[in-house]
Amino acid sequence: MHTSIVLTAATLLYTVFAAPSRLPAHHFRRCANETAINSTTPGTAPATPSCDLSGLSQPASTLQPPASDTQLVLIALGQGTQNYTCGANLTAAPSAIGAVAQLFDASCALSSDPTASTTALGTIEESAKSIGAHFFLDTTTPDFDIVGLGNTQAKKVEDCNAPSSTADVKWLRLEAQAQGSTSSVKQIYRLNTVGGLAPSSCEGKAAGDIVTVKYEAQYWIYA
Repeated sequence: MHTSIVLTAATLLYTVFAAPSRLPAHHFRRCANETAINSTTPGTAPATPSCDLSGLSQPASTLQPPASDTQLVLIALGQGTQNYTCGANLTAAPSAIGAVAQLFDASCALSSDPTASTTALGTIEESAKSIGAHFFLDTTTPDFDIVGLGNTQAKKVEDCNAPSSTADVKWLRLEAQAQGSTSSVKQIYRLNTVGGLAPSSCEGKAAGDIVTVKYEAQYWIYA
C-alpha cells in the first residue's frame, strides 16, 4: 500500500511539474468558524527570503497560533492537485489520498502586499523557479521538500473550514515530525486555499480510479 501511494504521488508530481496549474480568479477570504524523496542539494542557496517577514500576521482563523518560540521563515505558494480514490460505492464521494504540488517563494510578494490573494500570487509561477515540492508519503503523512530548508515530514493536528467551504479545501495546522525530517521547521499552516474539494460522487468512474482536483494554497512555514 505504501509503495503504491508513493508511486502514485511520483506520477502526479510529474504531471504537476509538467503543466502549469493556474486557477480562475477567486476572492481573498478569511477562515470560517469551526472547530519522497529528499531532493535538497547540498550547497544550494537557502529558500529563506531576503525580505522582512516579522511584521506579517496570519489571516484570522480559529487555528491555534504559531508557537511562541518559532518565527516565520517562509511563505510558499503551493500549486497542484488534491487527490482522491474511488471506492466500490460509486455513488459516494471519493476518499482523500493526499496531494502533490509545486512550491514557489511567495514571501516577498506577501511582505509587500499582505492582502494579496492566493490566485494573484500565481504570477510567481511565471517569473520564478520552483523552490520545492509537497507530496504525501502515505495517506496521512504530508512531506515538504524545500531547497535550502531540507525535508519536513509532518502531521495534521488541527483544521478549520475555509471561508468558502463548498469550494475550497480546509485550512490546516501541521506539526513537523522528528523522524524523517532534516529541516529545522516546526510548524506549517495551510491557509487561503483555493479549490481542491472532492466531487460529490464517483459516478462515471470505476472503483480504484484516482480523481485529481486542482488547488492552490499558501503554506506559512515556521522554524
